[in-house]
Amino acid sequence: MDYLEIAGHFQTTSFDPQPFVQTAIDDRKVRDRLVENVVDGQNHINEYFNSYLIIKEVAVKNPELIYDEWERIWALHTHKNSYHRWIAHDLISQLLVIDHEDKFEGIKQEYVLLPKGEKISNFLKMTENIQEASRYKDLQQEIQRLLAGQEWLSHFNEKQVKRIEKVLQTLLAE
Repeated sequence: MDYLEIAGHFQTTSFDPQPFVQTAIDDRKVRDRLVENVVDGQNHINEYFNSYLIIKEVAVKNPELIYDEWERIWALHTHKNSYHRWIAHDLISQLLVIDHEDKFEGIKQEYVLLPKGEKISNFLKMTENIQEASRYKDLQQEIQRLLAGQEWLSHFNEKQVKRIEKVLQTLLAE
């Protein structure tokens, strides 16, 4: 299977990355093209998001194959599109298990504080990532910064604030 065959499936409404993960693991050209779709940030959502779904599975199964793309992936954390910011956050979370160069040390404050400016859906997904990341890295100091000065909560409604406060307490308890 080549990239064009995979890309032919991107337009489906319920894309399943699983049939393409092994190809992305085995074929560097396919994998590089999928990573490029993710980090380019200019393509149609089906192309970059479905590429991300495959790359995430590659990162889960064999994170070493994606680790060299750390900087390019993390660069998405400042993208104007919230999906791209969340993708950056999520993929970095997958790479922490093999962060042998300790790249995370240079970004961990931004990583933990990134959810502050997000919509509720991204906030919740990113805090799940932070919980997972805290299994591999000490994030207590950064989590304390996230909890400090909660004026950033003002753009959420009351129900969302209660949900966020519960999530933040869970983060603190770990």
